[in-house]
Amino acid sequence: MSLSKNHDLRRYILPTETVVLATRRHWASLLEPIATTTGVFLVVAVIVFVTPPSLQDVVGWLWFGWLFTLGRFGFRWLEWRHEWFVSTDKRLLLLYGLVIHKVAMMPLMKVTDMGYSRTLLGQLLGYGRFVMESAGQDQALRQIDYVPQPDETYRTLCAEIFRPTGGRTASDGGGPSPVPGGATQAPVVVVPGRLGGEEPRPTTQPIAVAGRAASPAAPHTVRPPVIEPPTSIPGLADGAGSSSGAGSSSGAPSFSPDWETPQEWQLPRPYDPDPR
Repeated sequence: MSLSKNHDLRRYILPTETVVLATRRHWASLLEPIATTTGVFLVVAVIVFVTPPSLQDVVGWLWFGWLFTLGRFGFRWLEWRHEWFVSTDKRLLLLYGLVIHKVAMMPLMKVTDMGYSRTLLGQLLGYGRFVMESAGQDQALRQIDYVPQPDETYRTLCAEIFRPTGGRTASDGGGPSPVPGGATQAPVVVVPGRLGGEEPRPTTQPIAVAGRAASPAAPHTVRPPVIEPPTSIPGLADGAGSSSGAGSSSGAPSFSPDWETPQEWQLPRPYDPDPR
């Protein structure tokens, strides 16, 4: 439908939307004012016809009642002309009201279920009723009566409301666009301060050890310091230290430093889960 030719739709349809369905209510919605106007006309005509000529001036005022029903029918017809049920690729709209314009809207993603029913008169005249379910809320767009061509309209709405998410493109708000082969293209993550083709940077940096040359090929290891034994033992005579070999040969007791004989608390012990 061309929006440029329809002033009612042009005021409420966004430029980014695509109209999928736009229809007025079925003419059967005017059956009640048509029947009322026709019935009042017949009643007034019969009364005027059977009334004696002397009372024609009195019963002639009944025609004003028929003119009132005729004006009511004209007002309902103008309302019917400006009432539209519209479905776009993003939402459902119901435009109604002649003196006070009203718009009822429901996003397509909010529609959880749609009921469809046709009465006996609706099957004869060709209209139906749609009931929209939306998160348990009672809205103005919940029930739409007198929908023309109901079977075709029902299929069109179901195809648009319950369209698979994978079939929508990113511009429609349906997720990532599909790629050939049925797969889905993963979203591109852009890191601020990094070019698109730049390789990811490492999360850790090597830590240089003081006193060792950094080797990029091998991991850095820290070795415990080596304790060199002292050249002289405090508390011993210079002669004893210098003639240790002679003293050992003459039967003197030998001296063992502490760093060569580990104490009991320095020895590794097995793990005991219940020490007592």
